[in-house]
Amino acid sequence: MSRSPERILLILNPSSGLISKDIAVSLILRKLRRHFASVSLINTTSPLQANEVVRQGLKHFDVFVAFGGDGTVNSVAAALLNGNKTLGILPGGSGNGLARNLNIPLSWLRALDTLITGQDVCIDAGRINEFLFFNVAGMGLDGLISKKFNLESKARGILPYVYFAMRGYLEMPPYTVRVTTESSEFEEDIMLLALANFRQYGARAIIAPLASPYDHVLDLCVLKKFKLLESSLNVQRLFSGTIDHYPFYKTFTFERVRIRSLNGPIPFHFDGEYGGRELEEFEVHVLPAAITVRVPAGK
Repeated sequence: MSRSPERILLILNPSSGLISKDIAVSLILRKLRRHFASVSLINTTSPLQANEVVRQGLKHFDVFVAFGGDGTVNSVAAALLNGNKTLGILPGGSGNGLARNLNIPLSWLRALDTLITGQDVCIDAGRINEFLFFNVAGMGLDGLISKKFNLESKARGILPYVYFAMRGYLEMPPYTVRVTTESSEFEEDIMLLALANFRQYGARAIIAPLASPYDHVLDLCVLKKFKLLESSLNVQRLFSGTIDHYPFYKTFTFERVRIRSLNGPIPFHFDGEYGGRELEEFEVHVLPAAITVRVPAGK
């Protein structure tokens, strides 16, 4: 089998997720080097560093592979925006939201085959203020969960998310937002407001059943606060893809939207990463066909 002329750079976040990346690296390099012209590896310690590594490597590599969680994928993808390079993903985090949505195997070992035999597709992206997102951004409860997870959690995996979700539900003050589009304006009391390019978060919760990364619009999804005991049976709709049947849910698509919190700064996230501060004003818009990503062939 002839080698592909592509040059691969693997960007590794050793601290993401629950698996030991040391065990994986030698196998990954050995397998990829059988199929590509060159394969290099760089360890990173922060999203900012991963982003800078990619920017410096744009002249030297063709495919940039993020091996880590959603934060690593976001930082690598952001550096590839509107370029002619390809994003590859080896899931290595606890959420792996973008990988799930793109049908990339959640086993990094199986995901290697996607890098070797997959196809490249262009997907949309979104921008919330100065932050890029490729899966889901949002504010309210999921912003608060991201804040607490990033600042307080010493453990990884899904259990801390569940814990902080329950705490956040009980602690979060009520938020009212004003949503302004080119054609309408309305006010809404929210538990969370999601801005979705894909259907689901990393935790398998499907917040936007009709979202598509190929339609050049984003989905705005509002989940109003509900009485937990009365509506707990409806929560399963988040995991069955029928949240749009939920009585406290509404959604519409948009190209550009302005969101203002009417009762103080509100926590927000982009691809699960806490925005670092709470804000009252948000400008959000879609970036059509903004990045090329390698996915399983035929998907």
